Amino acid sequence: MMRVTIIPIDGSVSVDGVGFGGLDLSFMDASVHAVQWYETHGEIEVKDPTTGRMVANEVITSIDAFQPVLDAWQAAKTAAEAAAAEALVVAANNQPITTGSQTL
Repeated sequence: MMRVTIIPIDGSVSVDGVGFGGLDLSFMDASVHAVQWYETHGEIEVKDPTTGRMVANEVITSIDAFQPVLDAWQAAKTAAEAAAAEALVVAANNQPITTGSQTL
């Protein structure tokens, strides 16, 4: 199951509640305000790129067209997980080692 929200102007992508912002989504069509995907169906919220006004919601039955966005989200997630793992290693290495009653 997958729940996805894409907001191109913010570079925000959330997949199953895990979100990242600041992603480069400049390749997306300027008329896309947001994409909402609900496991098996979704919608594209369409805006007029000149006025910013919402003009339509288009039903979609596949998320495949947004694979590059999902790839950008996955890259951000992988980088965040690597940074978190590295932070744990650094924190562990900076902790004093206690053996019995001695701190090394």
